[in-house]
Amino acid sequence: MVIKSTIAAVVVISLASLAGAQEKKKEWKDRGEYDLYESITKTQDPNQWLAAIDKWKAQYPQSDYADVRRQLTLETYRALNKPREAFDAAGEVLKDNPNNLVALSAIVGYVYGLVPFGVTPLTPQQQADLDTASKAAQQILTNLDAIYSKDNRPPAMTDAQAAQAKPQLKAFAQKTVGYIAIERKDYKTAQSELTKALELDPNQAQVSFWLGTALLAQNQANPELQPAALYEFARSAAYDGTGALPLTDRKQVQDYLTKVYAQYHGSNDGLDKLMASSRLSALPPAGFSVKSKVDMERERIQAEEAAARANPMLALWKRIKSELQGPEGAAYFENNMKGAALPAGVNGVTKFKGKIVSMTPESRPKEIVLAIEGMAQDATLKLDSALPGKMEPGAEIEFDGVAESYTKDPFMVTFNVEKSHVEGWMGKNAPAGKKHTITKKSGGN
Repeated sequence: MVIKSTIAAVVVISLASLAGAQEKKKEWKDRGEYDLYESITKTQDPNQWLAAIDKWKAQYPQSDYADVRRQLTLETYRALNKPREAFDAAGEVLKDNPNNLVALSAIVGYVYGLVPFGVTPLTPQQQADLDTASKAAQQILTNLDAIYSKDNRPPAMTDAQAAQAKPQLKAFAQKTVGYIAIERKDYKTAQSELTKALELDPNQAQVSFWLGTALLAQNQANPELQPAALYEFARSAAYDGTGALPLTDRKQVQDYLTKVYAQYHGSNDGLDKLMASSRLSALPPAGFSVKSKVDMERERIQAEEAAARANPMLALWKRIKSELQGPEGAAYFENNMKGAALPAGVNGVTKFKGKIVSMTPESRPKEIVLAIEGMAQDATLKLDSALPGKMEPGAEIEFDGVAESYTKDPFMVTFNVEKSHVEGWMGKNAPAGKKHTITKKSGGN
């Protein structure tokens, strides 16, 4: 964030501050020095400013107005769009006045270009630039009122304008502190400082991306931070208001988010909901979470274990069904089930229980189709002899038997079952009808 000003404004600021300071009276060395200074104020060409400043330095290195010259140098390099030179010139100005608004703004503004995001390793110059920017940002955060005092701000800036600008510069300085931390790979500090930046100004999608990066970088030591990282990446991709990323950058972030979300969660389920909620707030709400695939697998196992304790028979059947429907189902059946008596006390289960789906024949059946899990038929019982009578579909019976065959689709396991190994059968054969005999009437003669 660089506050725009003109050469004339810089001159007015400098001379006004000098007039108010309790210093010895400043004097031009001679008319020639004053003419050089005046030539700068009479042109709008920054190249001519620079030539005049260089000549001024060469001819009058020990000028009483060296501090004015340093401010003019800063403004000239800013006008020429020379970040390196402007950054260094701003540092020189701060030696004269650590609360100089233009110089502080220049340093925290230019550091992003001088030390691009993610550059590694940092050169000694870049490390020094980060140090300079860190001091400038902290100066802004701790001395904001002094920086915007009439002695340090542009003369044309009104009190109302200063009041409006102060929170903007504060938020920018705060984000710069976080940026410097992430460039130094101090991710814990970056997390804290960038969070503060979003609290000051939530409409900073770039800061959300940096915060997501800082959180994700701590994943090995603090995996619990990853859901918050996913949220911040979603925010930087989804947010489309003031302060949003360019559309192409948002697309790149969303592509990256899609990948890391699936890696963490195991699928993209819930990603659309995350994108929608993050659009509304820069920071995740209290209690926000995204379950990892590790957590989900652990919960699945715990649920299976709880179900097995509550209904060990059904848990055993589900496990058998899962194996048979897997890619090695046929081999599993041949090696573990075919010709074997089941359930044979596995996990304490001695009988399977199922609901009757159909019987063949309907009365005195020798074959019964059951639904052991849910309402879908999944077991066929071939009986060695007919059961008495019949029962209504939906009624439950229990059995054990020898596995004969299975099909994967539709799923069905066929058992050979002895009639005596069926429990809960309530059918009864109808009683035999009475026999009627015909007797002759004896006739009388």
